[in-house]
Amino acid sequence: MNEKKNRKKNIILAFIIAILATFSAAAAIYIYINLRSKDENPNPNVSVEKIESDGKDERNGEGVSLQYAGYVTLESDQDLITLNFANPSRSTKSLSLEIVANIDGSEVSLAKTDIIRPGNKITSAKYTSDKEITKGTYPGKFVVHFYGDEDKEEIVVTNIDIKVYVK
Repeated sequence: MNEKKNRKKNIILAFIIAILATFSAAAAIYIYINLRSKDENPNPNVSVEKIESDGKDERNGEGVSLQYAGYVTLESDQDLITLNFANPSRSTKSLSLEIVANIDGSEVSLAKTDIIRPGNKITSAKYTSDKEITKGTYPGKFVVHFYGDEDKEEIVVTNIDIKVYVK
């Protein structure tokens, strides 16, 4: 009888230890992911995410590859720009992005990013201009700055025409 009580106590104790170990592992993973994310994205005004690879993103020599939607949306009441812009893993160059709109004949910089390395994408950015923009649709562009191997020297700048929707 005493042996059964000891066995039950041991089973309960093992169960409690297993639960604590699971929670500890989950907490460690959560902390690791949050610390790593902060290291990779130093700009809190921009949402940078890793791109899931489908296996087709292998690098083949030198070159760049971009994936993007041809528009951005500015939620003026939230000062938030939503967009879809990716620097896929197959790209060999890092880049930074500036979003510019043509408002009443003048170019207005809406947001800028830090370096976007291959395998990352941008889904949102904080609206950084002081200019009030009325709701509507405006012509705009992505100004893409490509960098050399050390991410320090700008090697090419290109413009991509887009639409800017202001809501």
